[in-house]
Amino acid sequence: MGTHISGVEEGPAQGHRRRRGTDAHVLQRCNQTLKPVVVDQVELDWEGWNGPAGADRSAVRWKLLVSGERGPSAGLVTGLGEVAPGRVLPRHHHEPEETYYVVSGRGHVEIDGVRMDIGPGTAVFVPPNAKHALYCTGAEPLVFVFTFARDRLADVVYYFNE
Repeated sequence: MGTHISGVEEGPAQGHRRRRGTDAHVLQRCNQTLKPVVVDQVELDWEGWNGPAGADRSAVRWKLLVSGERGPSAGLVTGLGEVAPGRVLPRHHHEPEETYYVVSGRGHVEIDGVRMDIGPGTAVFVPPNAKHALYCTGAEPLVFVFTFARDRLADVVYYFNE
């Protein structure tokens, strides 16, 4: 049986929840002109999972760069993630597809039981609901950019598998 990570108590720092139809914020964004956003990741603090169900299972941390939670963007979430040497973002799945782009470090990604080596310059596409994990096998942290086609990171629900 898997562990469902969501909500303010057990989910990531911003309280990840399942997307529900046509939320008021989605309708409101459709009627407004989006403005440019420029973010310097150096100015952001690292975030991690809240609660024992998430923090005990995953050593990943992230900086949320572009998202409806942080500014006037819609339809795209982009962040910087990091897995420490010898650690793993455990096998999990979520409804939206996801991309990774490796900035630095070495490791491997496992998607639906297939393991592939990754390093700087590697791009990865994870299909919707594919079970996947990310391992840091090098001496330095595995740093990657992640992207979801969602308005907010809070619209993504993670399901960790036993």
